[in-house]
Amino acid sequence: MLLQNHPHKPGFASHDWRHVGPLCIRNKWLGRWRSVKVLAAKKGGDKKGGDKKGPKKSALADLMKKKEAAAPAGQPAVSAQYDTPEARMLAFQMCDSYWRLTKKYLMEGADFNRLPAELFRAPFALLAHNRFQEGVTDPIYIYGNRAALEVFETTWDELLQTPSRKSAADNPNAQKDCNGPLDKAAETGVASGPEVWRVSKSGQRFKIKDGTFFNIMDREGNKLGQATVFDRYEREDGREIQITAAPREEGEGVVEGALDIPTPEQIQAAEAAVAEQAAHVRSLKGDQGLSNQDIPVQLAVHELKKRKETLARLQKQLEDALAAQEALFDDEDD
Repeated sequence: MLLQNHPHKPGFASHDWRHVGPLCIRNKWLGRWRSVKVLAAKKGGDKKGGDKKGPKKSALADLMKKKEAAAPAGQPAVSAQYDTPEARMLAFQMCDSYWRLTKKYLMEGADFNRLPAELFRAPFALLAHNRFQEGVTDPIYIYGNRAALEVFETTWDELLQTPSRKSAADNPNAQKDCNGPLDKAAETGVASGPEVWRVSKSGQRFKIKDGTFFNIMDREGNKLGQATVFDRYEREDGREIQITAAPREEGEGVVEGALDIPTPEQIQAAEAAVAEQAAHVRSLKGDQGLSNQDIPVQLAVHELKKRKETLARLQKQLEDALAAQEALFDDEDD
């Protein structure tokens, strides 16, 4: 979970977007370490009725619409906010875009199943806004990991309602300083090394040191948004802060309450969630013409598997509870 330093200079990895560089992650469901390579679909496909399709949806747009559970007081975010299917896709797109533009790994050795959580707790600050989205004139943040939320003294819910221009002082010079690297990245794909001043929610100014500003792209190279990553910053008093990874929470990933009796509503909701995700997988394959080798299908299938596992767990809990109840009645009859 480190920012790996490679000798390659930042820049576009290739002008042929059909072959995207690897994101070095561990894919549990494939059972081995590998570099995931994305084969993008050809532009201008020959599907019938292709011109009748509406605007393409993206994880960035979906993420803005999704309202998740609020974090407890004193906690910047909870996994229910940064580990949704939409946020999972966004996490992959940020890591994949960073690789393609810099030939460096944003995350290395991260378990694919835990990519959103590892990215959230990473030893660097990462923010993204929805520039390039259709109709957007005042970009709003659509992602901020744990370090970014702490540096900017805000929460997930607050950040996702904040225009990115608010990260700098409200004066022409500060806004120019704020937009410079982002405008350069918009033209060239990436801007590395600029030291720029930002301001937190409480008004505390700090300088980003050796930041990297880059475009977030889909598999075909279409620009979806922009992200900023940095692992150190300087306060106004001259103190330099090195960002460190957050420790994993105790008991994280442990399923609690295995003996709880699920309600009929919980079973029905789990069944509906499985049916909904299965329909989504069919839509990706049937309507969009994607295959099992395409990342969106792999992510959707992975989410379907998770929902099926949740349903199976609830059904097993119900069966165990019924069996225990029957055993109790048998004992009472004796």
